[in-house]
Amino acid sequence: MSTVNWDEIKFRASSWGNLMTDSKDKKEVIGKTCAGELIKIYNQEKYGRKKEIITKAMDKGRIVEDASISMYSKLDGIIYFKNDEQLENEWFTGHPDVFSGKDIYHADTVDDMKNSWELDSFTPWLIEGADKSGICQLNVYYSLTGAKSGSLVRALMDCPPEILEGEKRKLLYSMNVISEFSPDYVKACEELVKNLTFPDIPEQERLIKITVPRDEELIQKMKDKVPVMREWLKNFHERHMNLYPK
Repeated sequence: MSTVNWDEIKFRASSWGNLMTDSKDKKEVIGKTCAGELIKIYNQEKYGRKKEIITKAMDKGRIVEDASISMYSKLDGIIYFKNDEQLENEWFTGHPDVFSGKDIYHADTVDDMKNSWELDSFTPWLIEGADKSGICQLNVYYSLTGAKSGSLVRALMDCPPEILEGEKRKLLYSMNVISEFSPDYVKACEELVKNLTFPDIPEQERLIKITVPRDEELIQKMKDKVPVMREWLKNFHERHMNLYPK
């Protein structure tokens, strides 16, 4: 295990929704939700442990990412680029998905882009505003890149063939049928394909963009909280190490 300098820890963009949660007890600077996130960060930094959650929706998003960025560029009439770089500054670290501009360090806009698994997980975004996590995440990206604006972008792309075939196999195994030619399975399989592919839906109905303004006050509040959280992590570490002093 490597020694961690808690005074130099930088906080990931995706963590800030929890890190900026206020304590119910006004006397506490660090509330329970924030503390819970800090403990996850502690475990990752000190022990290299991080719970990796990989879902079929995430697999789909990885495979269709380039196609969704192309669709986004086409619909907006702007050339958007996939970002492959992990960025950091004195306070934050993060990986914006998409940007426009000269390069990621001189971006005009930065976006968080996700691909929905199905229609029912896509269309609710039409009435959803940007949540606290998304607002914090985008503003971290603004601090990292200097971008003035950005969006939470949600796309609806066809399920990739390799994942779709796996879903068909799972459906077959779950049904009490003789073979893949059984009428009940054929009908269920057709419904499955219809629910996971969208050739009948126009592209302009398959992308939702929620703009998040740059908030200098929020960015400063996050920066101001960094030394407080570093001190909390340092104290937590000392408490942990003193359970059974060597």
